[in-house]
Amino acid sequence: MPSNETHSSAKPGTTKKNRTNDLCIAYLQTKWRDILTKRFAYFFDKSPQSGQRMEQIIDCMIKGLESLFLNFSNLKDTQFNTQVMLPDIGVYSQRIAEMLFYYRLLGMGFGDIKSKDAGPDFVAEKNGETFCFEVVTPTPQDSIRELIDQSKLTPEKRDLVFRERLLSVTSAIKDKLKKFEAHKSAGHVPEGAHYIIVINDSLLLPYDQPWYGVQAELCFGDSTLPIAVDATLGSGEIDFTDILGEALSNNDSDQFQNLVMRSNFGVSINGGEPVTPEDSLLRVKIRKEIPSRKNTGTVLVDIAESVGVAGIYQITLREDLMFYHSFEFGRSAMPASALISSVKNKQLVRNSIFFTSTYAKDEDLVQPVMSPARLFGFEPHDFNSEAVYNTFFKPVLEGGELYRSPGS
Repeated sequence: MPSNETHSSAKPGTTKKNRTNDLCIAYLQTKWRDILTKRFAYFFDKSPQSGQRMEQIIDCMIKGLESLFLNFSNLKDTQFNTQVMLPDIGVYSQRIAEMLFYYRLLGMGFGDIKSKDAGPDFVAEKNGETFCFEVVTPTPQDSIRELIDQSKLTPEKRDLVFRERLLSVTSAIKDKLKKFEAHKSAGHVPEGAHYIIVINDSLLLPYDQPWYGVQAELCFGDSTLPIAVDATLGSGEIDFTDILGEALSNNDSDQFQNLVMRSNFGVSINGGEPVTPEDSLLRVKIRKEIPSRKNTGTVLVDIAESVGVAGIYQITLREDLMFYHSFEFGRSAMPASALISSVKNKQLVRNSIFFTSTYAKDEDLVQPVMSPARLFGFEPHDFNSEAVYNTFFKPVLEGGELYRSPGS
């Protein structure tokens, strides 16, 4: 991990706010070990040798997180240490997301990273442009999070989960838009800065399952697109009634947009070479408004074009990334992400922020790569664990490759 000496500026009160670092690190080491041991149970259960090696890797992951914590200390606000040690999983996830997004800013090449108690979470420079980043972690109610953690749901419960996750995102964005206006009014947004709202979807995904924030998919909505796309561009359910593109809408006021479904796997016929089918073109219904939880009001969509922010950035910010980053040859791994840009600034923003899929109002909506496991009706957790074990972990196990913490 790069030193932050050339990337950040220390804030007044650094000594005071860092007095609890030792206590906080001791607390987080225990918490991180518990979280990671649960998520990587597959490797502990595989064999005694695999379990022993996984213990060593988790030690390395924790050292990497500790190094990042210390590297981030000059930027964190005065409440960070106190809040990250609270038992509330929503508060912990929000504060850790800020630390992990700082890590992503470094990985994306941003410099002169600053943060103050008042104003956006981060102000940073890249390509001669100034960016402001405000990080938020939508937190569903406990009952919804329990459903998210279940692998199989009835159609009714599934619909409830999809609805509540979407409303968690729209509520979080709505709150951050209010803060955006407040930050501008208070003079905390530099002139000409590009303002990005960062949606960390970690609590919208199964919490104790692995690979989110490394290679697993972003949280998606009814459209099968990243949920932030549904929340900001209004994409809704896929229209399967018009597969050939010939049907007329029953309602002239209905709006639709093209959905490109990528083919990311090959099909072998009679033992021949795998052939990847052509992409499919469907359409999704575009909503102008999203109902509130109590059906007493609505939330307007088309946010990227209407409020002055340059983009909405969905990313999964979780501790799992340190699995790959504990190996020198795995440092290039990065979380899945989706960038929704305003039409006016989309190229400028895309030139500076790394993404795995990108969206704008004037373009077709493209489904991101999804796990092949879903074709067979499986959740991708065990599929991903087996794939990582066979292609990454087993060679390390047998070859004895060395690894070290990202901070070493």
